[in-house]
Amino acid sequence: MPTNASTVRIVTATAAALLPLTLALSTPADAAAVPKGTVAARVVKIVDGDTVDVVRGTTKIRVQLLGVDTSERGRCWSRAATARTAALLPPGTTAHLLTAKTPGRPPSHVWNAKGVHVNRNLIRYGYGKAVLSKPDDSYKSLFRSEQAKAKADKLRIWSGRCDTSTSTPAPTLKPTPSPTPPPPSGTDPRFRTCAEANAAGYGPYRRGVDPEYAWYQDRDGDGVVCER
Repeated sequence: MPTNASTVRIVTATAAALLPLTLALSTPADAAAVPKGTVAARVVKIVDGDTVDVVRGTTKIRVQLLGVDTSERGRCWSRAATARTAALLPPGTTAHLLTAKTPGRPPSHVWNAKGVHVNRNLIRYGYGKAVLSKPDDSYKSLFRSEQAKAKADKLRIWSGRCDTSTSTPAPTLKPTPSPTPPPPSGTDPRFRTCAEANAAGYGPYRRGVDPEYAWYQDRDGDGVVCER
């Protein structure tokens, strides 16, 4: 069918109507526009859940995520938090930093290349706790609200469990040997050692008196074995 101007206008209008829906489906639910005042940097390394290394120009910077505290290395949920941060900030991608106005090495709010606020994401999904960082506490209410949701959902650090097993396997108990059934003569059961005989309540045995004496070694030669 030949294409005319009316057909072009209809197709163009339809595509324009569908574009917002397409963008909404492809954008993470917790993504937001990167705020003004951020600076771009390239992610080079994930140190742990709340610490990343970035490069700005030729300068390498270690960035502490502001307002969130994840578990220290070796503790419950530490590996999970580190993996989450690595997934949100893959090395080689762009991070947008909003650095607090504090002395020393100031912490930062960080957004990834898709506009996800990494600090907030870690709190919302139970990878870290919200902490108040003065004087920059502009996201305090938001972070506390996200933490309340994670607690209510019992996510990760709020689940009451650990993601790594630290339990020690129960020891395998050595079965107690069953005594040899007593022979028809009426003697006591025969054990492998005097210790086993004593543990079962048998002994002592005297030379020339008890036939069981011959079953065991009289180490001290006193004519008695399996003394209790």
